[in-house]
Order: sequence, then structure tokens, then C-alpha cells
Amino acid sequence: MRIVSIVSQKGGAGKTTVAVNLAVAALAAGEAGTIIDIDPQATASNWGDRRQTAFPTIISAQAARLPHVLKQASSSAWVFIDTPPAISNTTMAAVKVADIVLVPSRAAIFDLDTLSATLDLVRMGQREAVVVLNAVPSRGPDTEEAREIISNYGATVAPIALGHRAAFQHAGINGLGVVEYEPGGKAAYEIRELFDWLRDL
Repeated sequence: MRIVSIVSQKGGAGKTTVAVNLAVAALAAGEAGTIIDIDPQATASNWGDRRQTAFPTIISAQAARLPHVLKQASSSAWVFIDTPPAISNTTMAAVKVADIVLVPSRAAIFDLDTLSATLDLVRMGQREAVVVLNAVPSRGPDTEEAREIISNYGATVAPIALGHRAAFQHAGINGLGVVEYEPGGKAAYEIRELFDWLRDL
């Protein structure tokens, strides 16, 4: 079982989008995945309520119950933990149990400005963070500029960025991952590439 915690101080960074789509990508690759939703907003759980299938498994839980819930999920190849948009004990609990911590971030400067606090939290939890650029524009220098700023923070940037694509929103509305909603689309390609990279780490 590999545990991937997805954290960010910034709301709207794409934590749930990354969590649910990676879990569906794992499922499509024949690897069982579980989503643990410890965000009080329960966005991942609500997404699961819209699905027409019981997989991936979604468990809504409090951070204090993470050790117990992880035992429940021990048969899964992958566990993705969706966290609230805050620097808190809840987020720290997710960081401490993780094998890898993903930090989604948009390429906009206001989002990048909040990264240092999130990265500091991950380091306090004695883990390494990998920043996943999300909702990046298809053209312009934003992505490369963001990579440079993030590298100055001393953080690793995932080699695959997720574009600003309508498929993510439309898939989410229907309780789907983009690899189900539009298998041949660019969003699905990016998620598969991100999952393959994560699997090879």
C-alpha cells in the first residue's frame, strides 16, 4: 500500500481533483485505490455519492481515526488522502502517514505565494513534498515561471502539469474521473502520465 497525501493551504488549488482522478487512474490501471476524505467540506465524498460504482472506495473520516482507517484500507494498492485547505493538525496527521505528499498549486503568483507555508508544514512532518502544477494555461510562460519560483523554495516539481481543462469540471459533476469521462482527451492523458510517474517513483 502506498499512501499519497494531497495538501495545500490554498483553497481551490485542486486537491480533490488530483485525489479523485489519481484514484480513478489507479483503478483503470488495475490497481485498487481508496480515497480517505478528511476535509470537513467532504468534496471527495460528495463526488463519490454521484458515482454509479462503488470503486474507488471512499472513506470519510476524522484525522484522529487515520491509523484505524488505514488498516481498513490495507488491501488497497493506493490510498489518496484528501485534506482541508488549511495548515492544521488535520493536515499534519495526513503528512505524517504519507509515503509521498503532493501539493497542488496553480501557476498564479497569489497561489505560489502560499506555497512556502505548506512546504514548511511538510518538512516539519519529515516528508518531502512534490508540487503538482494544476489548471495551468495552455499557452504563455506561466508554467516555466512557476517552476522557477517553486525551485527557489527548494521543492520538487512534478514533471507533468495538469492543464486548465473543462473535462475536469464536467467529469467531477458526473462523479467520474477524466479517464472515464473523456478517455482520449488531454486531461485524461495528463492524469495517466501523472499516475505513471507516481507509480515509478
